[in-house]
Amino acid sequence: HRDLHSFPTRRSSDLMLSSHHIIDGFLGARAARELLAFAVNNHAEFEPARIYDETRAKRDDALRTSLRFRGSWKTQEERFQAKALETLEEITRGAGHAGFCPDKLGLELAAHGDGGRFRRHIDAVTAKQPQKWDRVVSTVYYFSAQPARFSGGNLVLHALIGEDRVTIEPRHDRLVIFSSIAPHEVTPTRVPSGAFADFRFSINCWFVRARSPV
Repeated sequence: HRDLHSFPTRRSSDLMLSSHHIIDGFLGARAARELLAFAVNNHAEFEPARIYDETRAKRDDALRTSLRFRGSWKTQEERFQAKALETLEEITRGAGHAGFCPDKLGLELAAHGDGGRFRRHIDAVTAKQPQKWDRVVSTVYYFSAQPARFSGGNLVLHALIGEDRVTIEPRHDRLVIFSSIAPHEVTPTRVPSGAFADFRFSINCWFVRARSPV
């Protein structure tokens, strides 16, 4: 059973939240289970995640505390990408970018353990950063042991201006879609056991376009 939840923009003013959308059961039970097994079996390939400033990637635990997969995950990556492109129309419409055709997809396999979080930020790259790509649509796919053995780790989407926000729970096999310019954060995750298999896992995926040369 596939449940679709849409959260349309609530106002026509600048205080509104950006468009966002949720697809539950995105990959399906079998694919989600295989993805979790892959992540858990490759624990050694995860390393502290980095963030990007205007010059380079760096580690900043005050802003982001999570792990990023550094190894090869071609089979899982291709499966996810194929599903994302198959659902492209729904994804771009849900983010408020109907009709957008990405030049490529950027993917990251991540894990949040006890205390893992990501403070408020945007995914879109600023003009000052030396990047060849602009992120237009962001998605986060969640997967974890069932029943979940962690708490927290919610995605909070903030209004561009003002205090409006919406909190979204990181449920297993759920895809959350939003515009890359939307301010958002990940609240602290709690994993009482400390076991890697009990972490909150995700695939972060960005639909990007090539940046025009200056």
